[in-house]
Amino acid sequence: MKFMPWLLSLRSPEFAALIICFVIFSILVDIGVMSTIDGIIAHYFRTLEGNPGFDQLMIGIASLGDIFSLVLIAIVLTIVRRTRKAGMVFLMAIVIISISTMYLKTIFERLSPTYTYKPIIYIPKHFSIEEDSFAPSARDFSYPSNHVAATTALAFIAGFIISRRSTIAGLLIWLFPIINSIARLYLMQHYLSDIIGGFLWGLIVCLILANLLKLNQPFLMSRFKSKEDVTKNL
Repeated sequence: MKFMPWLLSLRSPEFAALIICFVIFSILVDIGVMSTIDGIIAHYFRTLEGNPGFDQLMIGIASLGDIFSLVLIAIVLTIVRRTRKAGMVFLMAIVIISISTMYLKTIFERLSPTYTYKPIIYIPKHFSIEEDSFAPSARDFSYPSNHVAATTALAFIAGFIISRRSTIAGLLIWLFPIINSIARLYLMQHYLSDIIGGFLWGLIVCLILANLLKLNQPFLMSRFKSKEDVTKNL
């Protein structure tokens, strides 16, 4: 079986470096070092608003990265026998990321962008852009991004599956969290630093789960044979 280059061991220097990067970057965000850059990027995306086609595209892309949509993908992967283990790992990753980012948001208390995105296109009455956190205590905070961390988990899991057949396709799937992150910036849900923090945290959670649950090994079926198997052997 081909092993993916990003499936790092928890004892590897690369994984340790990833942890250190997240900690250092989080400290920089907490003390306000990233505020100037975040402000410049946010101002740039504000200048892009006002295009109906672009509004519709960004809202559509962001909706694909909603937690509800990702849970549906995880369920489908779990149902399919060949991707069952990957689906279970992805589903666990979504749950752990959603809970952990909620606590991280309350620790860093990084307020969400003050400017509210106002689309100029018609939006159905009951449609709403999904918030990054469902918990009231973390709803006003944006670091790290729950959506970006979850879409990073999808890219990690899906990339692992696809790369068995095509390395290029496995790498291209990583464009999804990047494009989804751009949509989140456009919708003024996050700053650039929230995106980077969410990406790093999503990778950390996925690597821990992939190692603990042995993602690179096939799903072990029950030792007990089904009635059909017993009948065939008779």
